[in-house]
This record gives sequence, C-alpha cells and structure tokens, in this order.
Amino acid sequence: MTSSIITKKIIAKSLKDLMETESFHKISVSDIMGNCQMRRQTFYYHFQDKYELLGWIYKEETQENITDFIGYERWENILELLLSYFSKNRCFYRNAFTVTEQNSFNGYLFEHTKNLSLEIIDKEMMKEKQSIAAAEKELLASFYSHGFVGMIQDWIEQDCQTDKVVMSALMKDMMNDMLQTAMRGRGHEKDTQ
Repeated sequence: MTSSIITKKIIAKSLKDLMETESFHKISVSDIMGNCQMRRQTFYYHFQDKYELLGWIYKEETQENITDFIGYERWENILELLLSYFSKNRCFYRNAFTVTEQNSFNGYLFEHTKNLSLEIIDKEMMKEKQSIAAAEKELLASFYSHGFVGMIQDWIEQDCQTDKVVMSALMKDMMNDMLQTAMRGRGHEKDTQ
C-alpha cells in the first residue's frame, strides 16, 4: 500500500471517528487533521474538501464491501457482509445519511446496490432461462435498490435494533419473492402472446 493511500486512510478514519459523536456539518478540516495529529496542509494534498473525503470513504468502503464481491460471491453472502459492516459502523452511517448535498451516501449506496441488483436479476434470468428487456431490467434494479437503501437507512436510524441475521433473512426472502414473482409474470406474458 502506498504512503498516499495510508495517509488517506488515516484522514478518513479521523473523520469517521469524529462522526461517531459529531454532525458532519459541524466538523471542520482543522478538526479532522487535529484528531489524527497531522498538518492541515496534508489534507489539501489529498482532498479538495471534506465532501471529497466523505465521497472517498463511501467509494472505498462500498468497493471493499460490495463491488469487490460481485461476480464471484453469492449475493446473499454479500448482503450478510454488508449488514455486518453497517452494524459495526452504524454511528458513522447514521450521521452520513444526514448529508444530502454533494456526495450523499444514499446516492453511493443506491448505485452500488443497483449494480448488485442487476447481477441478481441476470443470474435469476439465466436460472429461469428467461430474458427481460434492458429498460425493464434497469427499472427492476432501480426499484430493488431504492427499497434496499430505504430499509438500510431505517435500520441504521433505529440503531440496528433488528438483529442483522434476522434483517438479512427478511431482505433475502423479500428479494427472492419479488424476483420469483417478476419471473413468473414474464412467463405468463409469453403464454398470452
């Protein structure tokens, strides 16, 4: 790992630590750098502002917890890993969901879960030997992703009160049921044409 990446991770950890107890909007670059005992100028060598840092955290952690697993890990396992990660970092993400301007977490999570949803839909279509038009597949993936992001946000805001194993099982069942219904609907459409 390069020294630049190590420095970025140290700065990111500092922001995450501060966001455990403080609103993102109240945290300054000076606070971030003071917390990790680095010079303020070092921050600007790596990031333009605290929003860029926040976006970098989302990108890195979403990649580590979703993107890197797509294609070779079962989606059910990715969901379990993701819920475990969010549970461990719930204070940070509860605060992150309040950032609605540039670099909103909702947007990052939506995009990455949409890619995961597209992968799930493709696998289900292959299994059922069916096809869906690209526009319909995009719509389904967006629908699932909006639902997923909303459920995760509610779960985090409720301090992850529902056990992550229970939450994962419920979400898997809902996703499977919706996919089965969508695939059956596709089969009926073909029968009537």
